[in-house]
Amino acid sequence: MGRKVVYSNEFKQSVVEFYKSHTMEDTAKEFSIPRSTVAYLIKLSGYKKGCAKVPMDLKHEACQYYDNHTAHETAAKFGISLPSLFVWRRELGYRNKSRGYNLYTEQLQPTVTKRERRNFVMTKAENGQLQGELMEIKLQYAVLEREFKQLKEAIMEAIQ
Repeated sequence: MGRKVVYSNEFKQSVVEFYKSHTMEDTAKEFSIPRSTVAYLIKLSGYKKGCAKVPMDLKHEACQYYDNHTAHETAAKFGISLPSLFVWRRELGYRNKSRGYNLYTEQLQPTVTKRERRNFVMTKAENGQLQGELMEIKLQYAVLEREFKQLKEAIMEAIQ
């Protein structure tokens, strides 16, 4: 069994900061530590290189767009990678077409349930669907609210 090396918090932070602007190999050479140690310290810090937070409504919009378009069309429109699209669909509960799901023929398939669902359990698919519907309702509400303001202004002008 090898010896255990304990690194200070300052050293760990400096490794992660250096890695943010350099490659894994450069970081390992700079600090004279193995690449696996660099990877471990980065993982501990929670930093992900090139990973930006994507808003939830954009994810839902892309997933819903994919229902009626191809994956390549969706990826091009939203500027995302295909794996990201498929991961989002899985995480948000949408069904992937690659698994035999076809939006247009789903209604023709017989519904077979292997086991009874409990009413109080919400699946990921139901949750994702409800979040998508909520987003659509919010958009409709915003449009109606804008139209209401316009009508109110028109009535106020007519009164004066």
